[in-house]
Amino acid sequence: MRFFGFIVGGNSVETASFFVNRSLTSRMLLLGLPLLAAVLALIFFVTGGSLANLVNRAIARNTQLQTQAMSLALEQILVETRNQLLILAAGSMDRQEMARRLKFRSRADGLRYREVAFMGLTPENRYLLLNYGGEIIAVPPHVALDAPAGPFHNISPGQRPGHVNVSQPLEVVYSMVPIDKSLQSLAFYVLRFSTPIYDAAGNFQGILILSLDLNALRDTMSLYSSPEAPISAGAGTRVRSLFFDQDGWMLFQSENLDNDSGEKALRSDAVRAGFRGDFGRPGFSMAFRPGPEHLNYWTMVAEVQAGRSGRLPLSEVGTAWNSGQMRVESVSYAPVTFMPNPEGPRVVVGGLAMLDSSFTSTHAGIQLLSIYTLCFLGGLLLLGLSLWWLARNMGRSLNLLSGELRSRNEDDSAEPLNLPPLPLELEAIKQNVDTLLNRLRRARADQRSQAAAQTALWQREAVEDLPDPADLPTRGLVGASLPMQALYGQVQKASQVLADVLIVGETGTGKELVSESIHRLSARADGPFITINCGALDEALLMDTLFGHVKGAFTEAKQARKGAFLAAEGGTLMLDEVGNATPKVQQALLRALSTRCIRPLGSDHDVPFDTRIIAATNAELRGDGQDGSFRDDLYYRLAVITIHTPPLRQRKEDIPALMVHFMNEAVKTREPGMPRTIPRISRGALEKLMRHHWPGNVRELKNTLTRALTFCDGDLILAENIQLDPGGQPVNDTPDGKASRESRTPEETKGGEPDTHRDPPARPAPTSEQGTGEAPSVPNPDQLNHRQRELLPRLAVLGSVSRQEYQNLAGKGISMRTAQYDLQQMVRLGLMRKEGRGPAQRYVIVQPGGQTPADKGRPR
Repeated sequence: MRFFGFIVGGNSVETASFFVNRSLTSRMLLLGLPLLAAVLALIFFVTGGSLANLVNRAIARNTQLQTQAMSLALEQILVETRNQLLILAAGSMDRQEMARRLKFRSRADGLRYREVAFMGLTPENRYLLLNYGGEIIAVPPHVALDAPAGPFHNISPGQRPGHVNVSQPLEVVYSMVPIDKSLQSLAFYVLRFSTPIYDAAGNFQGILILSLDLNALRDTMSLYSSPEAPISAGAGTRVRSLFFDQDGWMLFQSENLDNDSGEKALRSDAVRAGFRGDFGRPGFSMAFRPGPEHLNYWTMVAEVQAGRSGRLPLSEVGTAWNSGQMRVESVSYAPVTFMPNPEGPRVVVGGLAMLDSSFTSTHAGIQLLSIYTLCFLGGLLLLGLSLWWLARNMGRSLNLLSGELRSRNEDDSAEPLNLPPLPLELEAIKQNVDTLLNRLRRARADQRSQAAAQTALWQREAVEDLPDPADLPTRGLVGASLPMQALYGQVQKASQVLADVLIVGETGTGKELVSESIHRLSARADGPFITINCGALDEALLMDTLFGHVKGAFTEAKQARKGAFLAAEGGTLMLDEVGNATPKVQQALLRALSTRCIRPLGSDHDVPFDTRIIAATNAELRGDGQDGSFRDDLYYRLAVITIHTPPLRQRKEDIPALMVHFMNEAVKTREPGMPRTIPRISRGALEKLMRHHWPGNVRELKNTLTRALTFCDGDLILAENIQLDPGGQPVNDTPDGKASRESRTPEETKGGEPDTHRDPPARPAPTSEQGTGEAPSVPNPDQLNHRQRELLPRLAVLGSVSRQEYQNLAGKGISMRTAQYDLQQMVRLGLMRKEGRGPAQRYVIVQPGGQTPADKGRPR
């Protein structure tokens, strides 16, 4: 940089030359650093000591608060145990009833409560129940008496009702306990709570004992000693907690949450390292008591026995802990107390000691950076005044450089910067900016390419932790998510009663499977299970299907028909899509459900029926009832028990299990084009399935997997094999827009009538009489399946067929539902048209030109 101006001789010339001939860095260091160093030294000297004391007090207060919080958490567990004991004492002392209640508590609280014992006045009124792995085990009386620390030894006499005694922590071992048809030995570490039992007349009946597993206390200590604790000293603080009894015996220590401490045995090896003393307290073989030479430890025990909490700083901790496996900076302690009576005094059960090994106080200098920052900002103010005259001259060059850099970045140009000569430092920056930008662009391009390659490779890796098909049910509902667990519970409860059930859920959520599960688990499982689709049949045919008719009720009624209500006698009748029933059908259903009798068409007498009704709908009938489209009184007749089937988007965690189930089911069918073994699925495909909204629910998922199996060339399903509806709508398989049920195994009902009522209603194609007057176009042969193509010439010769005749012609044991679907598809394509209604309905072949065989020769 060049400066222009008049320079006087003497010392002024020497001073100006000294600064002008220096680089920018040299000028800033020579002028700014001495002033800044002086300011920082002054502030550090004044504030260093006070800040260190403040940090030490804050750390001590925080660790003591954390110890108090842990003590309160343990006391809360003791209070909850006391309340649970009093709740058990308020009920029946019957062993079976007590086992049921203990098992209920084990489901809610896990293995927190290990023992429930009742010591009555006579030996036959005594029993001992153990909670082992969630199962309730009755211990024989002689095994309980043989155990040295059994609950029937050393029990204090009964006191007034509501008084709860708490024992010392105990180690109890039961030998020869019958478990799973074998004799095993069980060992527990427990804290026993006992309370007297009195009858209604005030007579003493015995003592009830409830044991708290010490692992529950250890796990709570582990939680409060971890960085995830509700009150924690911070993520970088390392603490270890110790629990000792009122006599000073070290019992157990906290564990790391990462190591699954719930499965570990109690131990105190880490916290007792460096101590000398005695092992094995009577009733607790793993206990350790330090010797009398550890005065600081026994001072802490004495304070806890007196019910006081405190802290031992580094100077008072002693050499025992600091010579062990970990170095301890301070020890905070607090008593753990218990109130035998709500109004009574507290008793000390034990004590807590929190060992802080983070040495935060000794590293408080790191926290002084905040003060350094404030001091540095003050120094910048003084330094800025000194550098102001330099910034004024350098501003123009810097602005030119900044403008060129901004224009190059906006244009993404690699051209050299077009600037006049700059000072030495800025000239070096100018020369290296282009190189740096070019390198950055190349590096980012390479990084994007590598990331894309890694992502593509990861997307094509196979998922290894999919469920085993052998672990999944072969039929019925599949899934273990919380919504499905709730659904299983509702199905189980609904199957135990005979009340009518209403199943509400979106299309494809498995309402029929829920109905079948209720039927299969109920007392009517041996009876027939019949499904009627109320939305697939017109009013007359649906009335006839449900209630039947007598012989001669109408022209085509050549024989009597029982109808679904009587065909399902002793079993279950499912009314699918009941919300689509017409008002006349609704009125008939209401009368049948109210009187439990039906009147077949043409009959003068009511016929009683013994059939359980399960209705299903994909619409909220209550809202429809308010609008008048569905009767309120029928809704309340059906909705004795209401079950909601969860949509797939609310239980996406079940997608892997459903995927394995459906692929295994497709492979077992051995259909042409399907693989013979279940292919693996890539991470990309699974991620694509998990991201989809699934408006078509499980049915859409099944159809999607069927297509994926069809398009999969190898033994791995890739993301490109998963074809989803881009609009987020359910994937449609059938021409009428409803998901095909052909892939589902057709079930023949047990009442003598096949399930033909779940097909969608047909949509007749316009013929010359119904539409524009033009003959329907010739359908594409690809629109017909192989069965339709083979039978079409024979159908043309016959002229017309019924559904039963078509089924007989097709042979190969096809279901009535499949036959009806084939005929309806040919009607939609204009190859046939329907004539007649009900059982007399026939499908007539339409010849080219829109004529049936019967129309030939007629004037047009």
